Amino acid sequence: MDVPSLTAGGLRAGYGTRPILNDLSLDLPAGGISAIVGANACGKSTLLRCLSRLLRPDAGEVLLDGRSVRDIPTKHLARKLGLLPQSPLAPDGITVADLVSHGRHPHQGLLSRWSHADDVAVADALEATRTADLADRSVDELSGGQRQRVWIAMALAQETGILLLDEPTTFLDIAHQVEVLDLLVDLNRSRGTMIVMVLHDLNLAARYAGHLVAMLDGRIEAAGAPEEVLTETMVERVFGLRSVVITDPTSGKPMMLPVGRHGIARGDALKEAVT
Repeated sequence: MDVPSLTAGGLRAGYGTRPILNDLSLDLPAGGISAIVGANACGKSTLLRCLSRLLRPDAGEVLLDGRSVRDIPTKHLARKLGLLPQSPLAPDGITVADLVSHGRHPHQGLLSRWSHADDVAVADALEATRTADLADRSVDELSGGQRQRVWIAMALAQETGILLLDEPTTFLDIAHQVEVLDLLVDLNRSRGTMIVMVLHDLNLAARYAGHLVAMLDGRIEAAGAPEEVLTETMVERVFGLRSVVITDPTSGKPMMLPVGRHGIARGDALKEAVT
């Protein structure tokens, strides 16, 4: 199976007269898991909208497999790249199976009918997200974690090589956050799906992503492996927060501990105590 690639060069974008992205260029590892982090209003969601062609940049371009997304027909693009936005809304009363079936729309032509391949894609998506037992239930009845898994199932039913997710763990408790992120890792490993997600939690981003992108004021402040990006210097520059970065004893990845005004005065002493 071909591994898709997604890059951006010289992006300038915003809303009306308000600029958000400033000459931003980005090269995402093909077939990997990337997490975009940064303070509120730094441009994370705007970048994701540009990558998915929901927002047309004022300058620069996004390339999917070396081809500008502006030149790719809409249905063809939807077969290659899926987007799960923040807090998506489901129609009232819709069942899980019907919602997941919506993911097959890019594969439907004007005269084509629902096919066995569509049935298989929906069943596989439900199975992969462990939501098959919820198929007949109304989406309105589900918990936050269940609902998020159903939305991911809908995106999987598109059978795209790239999945963009805007804050997929928002409003979830820590158990459901870990559940959703574990699921994304499983999809990446089993299906080869390239994952690009916006996350607020730096430690979860460092644990689950092999590539971190830290944004500041509409540009890339740092990008690379978590060990290279999640540093005390980056946290202070991007978030204005003093911190101590240690090694997570459970994953071996970097873990950020905020200091704060009433926290630990000597970060070096903390590092020495936990190592």
